[in-house]
Amino acid sequence: MNHCIFGGSFDPPHEGHRHLARAAGSAFSIDRLYWVPAQDPPHKATPRTPYRHRLEMCRLAVTAMPGNEVSDIEAGLPQPSYSLNTIRALKSRHDRPGDTWLFLIGADNWAIFPTWHQPEEVLKEVGLIVYPRKGSALDALPPGVKALKLDLLPESSSEIRAALHRGASPEAAGVLPEIRAYIAEHGLYAPGEAR
Repeated sequence: MNHCIFGGSFDPPHEGHRHLARAAGSAFSIDRLYWVPAQDPPHKATPRTPYRHRLEMCRLAVTAMPGNEVSDIEAGLPQPSYSLNTIRALKSRHDRPGDTWLFLIGADNWAIFPTWHQPEEVLKEVGLIVYPRKGSALDALPPGVKALKLDLLPESSSEIRAALHRGASPEAAGVLPEIRAYIAEHGLYAPGEAR
């Protein structure tokens, strides 16, 4: 079985994330793709949106996406949320002899991959799939690291958050209606709220 881990802040999850998951699943014959919201990402500020909300929005995002599931594995792991710990925890829960494990990251994260916690150990545990991100070059990749070829996506969580903070309509491009309803119900990304 081919497994793939798709980590991120998902603050909020949007159609770009869903497109990435579908594209990776198709390109690399992935049987099970795990969306893993970061509890406390080491290379970013801790998301202002509480973990439980980001987790629930991810669950809404993967509805009707066969082969995709959301994992709360990071809720029980030490902080910060090092990818190596997440990978090993997921493998201990789901790995079977002969299984293959992949990890989906953006070109922006690939650019800083050498600064990750024990990057050489990460590469022993998983094969990396790198997708393009605006402002980050996707140059020649070493063995074991594969490029996911697709167009740059127009949606970004930071742009969606900024629009909602400015008081834009919750019908932000790329946000599923179910997630927009969840955002409204819980008062997330309120206009004027500090980012």
